[in-house]
Amino acid sequence: MKEKRRRAVQFSKAGLDVPEELSQFKVEGYQKKVSENSEATEEVCLQKFVNSVEIEDPGRECKDDIKNDAMKHMECVIDVGLSNREPKLEGVVDVPNILENQTIHSCIPSCSGEEIELQDKELGQEATVCECFNPPIVVPVSRPHEVEKTRRDLPIIMMEQEIMEAIYENSVVILCGETGCGKTTQVPQFLYEAGFGTSDRADRKGMIGITQPRRVAVLATARRVSYELGLKLGKEVGFQVRHDKMIGSKCSIKFMTDGILLREIQSDFLLKRYSVIILDEAHERSLNTDILIGMLSRVIKTRKNLYTEQQEKIRSGLSIDPENTISQLKVVLMSATLQLKDFISNRRLFNVIPPAIKVPVRQFPVTVHFSKRTHDDYLGQAYKKIMSIHKKLPPGGILVFVTGQREVDYLCKKLQRASKQQIDKKPEKVEGNENDSSPAADEKEISEAYDIDRNESENQDDMFSSFDEDESNAGPNVDSSDIETESEIDTDCEDDDSAAYETKEEDEPELAFLKGADGSSVLKASFKAISRVSGGLESVDISSNATVLEESSPFHCASKCTETRFVSQGKLHVLPLYAMLPASKQLRVFQDIPDGERLVVVATNVAETSLTIPGIKYVVDTGKQKVKNYNHATGTASYEIQWISKASASQRSGRAGRTGPGHCYRLYSAAAYGKDELFPEFSEPEIKKIPVDGVVLMLKFMGINKVANFPFPTPPNKESLVEAERCLEALEALDSQGGLTSMGKAMAQYPMSPRHSRFLLTIIKILKNQRGFSRSNFILGYAVAAASALSFMNPFLMQNEFSEPKDDNPDLENKDKQDRKRQKKLKAMVREAQAKFSNPSSDALTISCALQLFELSENPVEFCRVNSLHLKTMEEMSKLRKQLLGLIFHHSKFCEEFSWNFGSSEDVEEAWRYESDKKPMHLNEEELLRQGICAGWADRVAKRIRAFSRLSKDDQKVRAVHYQSCALNDTIYLHRSSSVAQIAPDFVVYSELLHTKRSYMHGVTSVKPVWLLKYASSLCTFSAPLEDPKPYYDPQKDQVYCYVSPIFSRHNWELPLHSLPIKDGTNRLQVFACALLNGDVLPCLKVVQKFLALSPSALLGPVSQRRVGDLLNRMKSGSKLIDSRSALRDAWNIDANFLYPEIRAWIQDKFHCQLRAIWQQMHQEVLLEGHDLFPKRYKKVKG
Repeated sequence: MKEKRRRAVQFSKAGLDVPEELSQFKVEGYQKKVSENSEATEEVCLQKFVNSVEIEDPGRECKDDIKNDAMKHMECVIDVGLSNREPKLEGVVDVPNILENQTIHSCIPSCSGEEIELQDKELGQEATVCECFNPPIVVPVSRPHEVEKTRRDLPIIMMEQEIMEAIYENSVVILCGETGCGKTTQVPQFLYEAGFGTSDRADRKGMIGITQPRRVAVLATARRVSYELGLKLGKEVGFQVRHDKMIGSKCSIKFMTDGILLREIQSDFLLKRYSVIILDEAHERSLNTDILIGMLSRVIKTRKNLYTEQQEKIRSGLSIDPENTISQLKVVLMSATLQLKDFISNRRLFNVIPPAIKVPVRQFPVTVHFSKRTHDDYLGQAYKKIMSIHKKLPPGGILVFVTGQREVDYLCKKLQRASKQQIDKKPEKVEGNENDSSPAADEKEISEAYDIDRNESENQDDMFSSFDEDESNAGPNVDSSDIETESEIDTDCEDDDSAAYETKEEDEPELAFLKGADGSSVLKASFKAISRVSGGLESVDISSNATVLEESSPFHCASKCTETRFVSQGKLHVLPLYAMLPASKQLRVFQDIPDGERLVVVATNVAETSLTIPGIKYVVDTGKQKVKNYNHATGTASYEIQWISKASASQRSGRAGRTGPGHCYRLYSAAAYGKDELFPEFSEPEIKKIPVDGVVLMLKFMGINKVANFPFPTPPNKESLVEAERCLEALEALDSQGGLTSMGKAMAQYPMSPRHSRFLLTIIKILKNQRGFSRSNFILGYAVAAASALSFMNPFLMQNEFSEPKDDNPDLENKDKQDRKRQKKLKAMVREAQAKFSNPSSDALTISCALQLFELSENPVEFCRVNSLHLKTMEEMSKLRKQLLGLIFHHSKFCEEFSWNFGSSEDVEEAWRYESDKKPMHLNEEELLRQGICAGWADRVAKRIRAFSRLSKDDQKVRAVHYQSCALNDTIYLHRSSSVAQIAPDFVVYSELLHTKRSYMHGVTSVKPVWLLKYASSLCTFSAPLEDPKPYYDPQKDQVYCYVSPIFSRHNWELPLHSLPIKDGTNRLQVFACALLNGDVLPCLKVVQKFLALSPSALLGPVSQRRVGDLLNRMKSGSKLIDSRSALRDAWNIDANFLYPEIRAWIQDKFHCQLRAIWQQMHQEVLLEGHDLFPKRYKKVKG
């Protein structure tokens, strides 16, 4: 009772609602036992008043039966202000019998349309009630009993009324719920029970859409919500991720990734299928979430205006088809920690400041322990902390946060090896009298358990008061929600490195007796007495609910605490968790573990968000994360290990309080945590850290031409927007005015990077224009596979594992030698496996070959093991390939220019799978694919450096091949693991430049300099037209060209001579006239070459003879120039004898009959195309 009273006071002082189980009042029927405070008296009066009034309202049902043994808090809210409340009502309310023809506003969301004013200045006064226009909607839900029991303990359940009222009254609501409060699973259920997604009422018609940043969170939350509501997954509750979908025809709640919703907005800007959109985990500030928030701010306004117009039409008597009715869209932004200033202060985003609702209490208290020192070796410290927890603390799972996959694998192996050694080591048997245990050891364990210095009592004062100093210094940086919420005794066994920080003032007296020498000596004496009985066990298990102040006798407290003492000798059940782990292995963390074992999950920050791993009681937070940073000026990406933000630290500590009271051990000091330069309040939004070319393309496709004016929650850097537009111009997605080209419109419809879509569309365009490729379907299949391969990291496993710390133990040294031999063998296996698929011209084609054999293998898992391939990467790659192939044929229906006319998707699939077995890829087919890759990465070109004299000494020592990027001044390198390193061509394009110790190219493909002129002409500088070689007419393209000398990039790389269409009309006319007389336009004129009176080359110089001037003047037909075969054909359609006298003047008089004989043939040939007129030349080009 004392403990409940103390906790109730804590809740009250914090300004929080006191949970029912801590309430000092009990209800029996309609009677209450009330304390002497006046507030409770008012509650009794109101309760009697409500129960004394009788009403009849048969059409109304309460969504939850309120019984005597399951009390519910009911809040009466005056619907005049936002937070003007009446006192609380507790007890049993007979809902069907309240005031005839009148209603009272309760906490049930379905009653939110009603208005009520209760004035209780004196007992018996009448209530003023406002009649609601819309009847309440209640959706009956049958939950399992254990779910109902669990839900009652969730903090967000107490906030249901406030949340639903805010949603009813506002278009946008920001919900900041602490980790573990239940917002992810419960808010969709609140909306569902209130009729959203299921009701035919206009204002609630449409699905409830919930977005998550990660696919694993989508699947987990969808399953949980369907289970809690008693609904079937795939019917009323559905989900959709990139490669998986379960959506029923009557779906009410839809979980999806933010990328899925972003694609839906492109096809349906108003999102008519949805009534509510919930953006969960908004604090992560992912690129898609930020774009969605900006988009939804526009959708809300548009739908609100349309709704207002429809209501005016209805009032005027017009009828509207129910299918065309528009309701107002509701948006809920949910997060555990949200940077509100970006949303509240940004008036371009929301005209009206959205209300922010805070759910301040975690489900279970979490004690946070800071290290006294911050160590550089965070992995070693994490290992020590895990083993220390396992050895000396009570049962409970351990969740460890590290930075990346390699650290996860390394720590998992080290823990598994240590656990095996611990199990194999025989426990020492204690013989003789159990009371012969060492008192000194017992005293040390007692001191460690309570974080008490054995020698100086002054240090005890410093220890327990140090938090107050840190808190005052750190200011708002110390998150009080992370610290323990009730008195718990620190059980950390390494008190030299960590300290628990407590925030509640009322907790201080409980440990006051420990601050004196007498108090501690009494406590130690008590533990000594107990240790003689219990046999000298090594550690003390102190319940999280134990409080010392409540017991008058320290001995009594000690006896309670030591009843369940034990030393954990069980095995560690170590599991990894990271994003690229196969789904089947990810789900192992949710499965039951064998009895007697302790779960240890070693995870990256993928475990920070809404996943709840059962049984986690301890969190070990290294405070580190691996971040991919992007330099917009150089286009270089780099992975850097950085400190996390305070928001992430709060999220991590919250993992320990999801299923029970827990502890979080932070492997850094409170002083370091208080420094904003190390631990910022929030992580930098993703939109500031990655290229935004895809964002710019998508927004322009949706009609937003001035991207800088888009209401981003956090606008991207101006440099990144300039870089994005420059990139899109290089890809020919934008014209010089910044408008979308036909290529850009087609690229925007693919759910992938603009570079990958440019690659695919280039292949389709080439195959359509160059007819004659016998295996067009096979080439397209390979192109789709290459685009998928370039969307992921290299799947070939690089066995560069962490080298373990050196130790003096000779056994460990022998193991290190064995590990080195094993790693050397594994690297040799990787090289051998990669050689099977290697294509020396392109990494993308190498991976495509591996992907093809992966899909054809009978056992993909074994195939990946034998060939050292990453299984999940290959699976994701295969799914993306199939999705892209379907998209190509889907978009072919709407875009004729890039439609595929050589077969169906089944034909492409069959050709991709089986034709390579019959015949390997031809050289011209391979070159075509490399051309497409060049078109997609035309601004990422590198040239090989052969002259080493210009390099620094350090660069000369590097064994990798040296290159120079077109965008950088520094030297970059071709990694030896690349398949292209075998030949090291002069020119390559790369998909990514990643900086580790040096800048290495990834996704490399060799290209020809001619392709750069074709696909990267915007990056070239051309000289004036050259006289030698002479200009010429191309019958295939029916155009006149001249030669120029091109220079590429800032480094002025000289490229081979290039031909460009002649811009000057006079020069163009001269070259075409010369080609016409030479028979290069119409082949039949070649027979009169020997009868000409003057060489046609005279047309290219100054006009010196009459016949030259007459022909050129005649070819200027008004404003139109006859400078092509098509123009000549049009002129002959009007006048069949056009140019006859002028051409005859070029032929000797005695051979005029020859021209008369071929004139009719010339009219026939002008109707043909270039490949028909010159089949041999076309065949040469095609080959």
